[in-house]
Amino acid sequence: MLMNNPESSSAHALRFARLFAEACRGFAPASQYEVGFERALGVVWFGEPPSDCSPQMADVPFMSVPMPVLQTDRTGAGELWLGGAVSATKEFEGIRYRADDDVLFGTITIGGKDNHMAVDSQSVYERMFRLLDQAGYPYLWRTWNFLADIHGNDQGLERYRQFNVGRQAAYDARQQAVESCAPAACALGMRDGGFCVGFLAGRVAPILLENPRQVSAYHYPDTYGPRSPTFSRATLVPLSDAYLLLISGTASIVGHESRHLGNVRAQTRETLANISEIVAQANDRLNAAWANDRLPQGPGFMLNDLQLRVYVRRPEDADAVRRELGVCLGRDLNVCFVQADVCRQELLVEIEASGRVRRTRDDQEAR
Repeated sequence: MLMNNPESSSAHALRFARLFAEACRGFAPASQYEVGFERALGVVWFGEPPSDCSPQMADVPFMSVPMPVLQTDRTGAGELWLGGAVSATKEFEGIRYRADDDVLFGTITIGGKDNHMAVDSQSVYERMFRLLDQAGYPYLWRTWNFLADIHGNDQGLERYRQFNVGRQAAYDARQQAVESCAPAACALGMRDGGFCVGFLAGRVAPILLENPRQVSAYHYPDTYGPRSPTFSRATLVPLSDAYLLLISGTASIVGHESRHLGNVRAQTRETLANISEIVAQANDRLNAAWANDRLPQGPGFMLNDLQLRVYVRRPEDADAVRRELGVCLGRDLNVCFVQADVCRQELLVEIEASGRVRRTRDDQEAR
């Protein structure tokens, strides 16, 4: 996700930075992003795409998502993923990607809202798996899925449900049990465009996290479609110098049922309760890892320190959600608001989050 002040002492490991159009055009100081864009793995961008990008930025894999950014001072904003010694941009079956020794970032956009969603999603995920097998990054950590007309009818089935059919078919063909490999993910609807997918994958297996307050998405009953969604509630990734927490798009769901219909503030509170439980699960794993390494326990992940991206269905709800976040988490938050259609029509808000905690012995002893 995003990070305002990346630590210069750890410039060789995966991190993330807030990105605005001024930086894409080369007008922001390079030090804001450690070393400029030399270590850029890729960009996920929302809103109006930046024009006149610098030549260095123009070569970076760039997923442009046509969803309005709901911040009065910005027409567009994104996140820049940074790595170590990053390769040149390459292409594989329509996927543009970059990688370093540990992680690969890729993005692909295909089709349109009139395409058959099951076919498109299966095709994209099968291409993704072929790339990861060939390049040697077998573990998916995070996927972003954005599809046009998410609630539209596609051969007698909602397009979101067709998306799940195609995604699961790709996993079936790979002969992998989703319980052991499903990444953190989100799936949101765009008003225009086709099917946009971005992903992070690596050479080390992530720790997959679930939420005791919720039924695992891949165990949803068939009332939500012929194939269940294929994702974990979060992934905890052990990097060389840190643990990275990637929390899936999270909404007001308890068990498998949507809660607080029509009440966006109550939905926001329920969503934060779910995220809080996921953070607790991550910290339990983190404390166990530190104990195994004979390190003192640190503060772990803090809810109000996470980078948040908030998707709201109705633009007029953004202020109410912002106020609720302020009440629950405080006002000094790193948050970006985007207008999007959440996967269930009764859900008004969805939040994804990420954070990073150092893991080196010197860092822990200094706490």
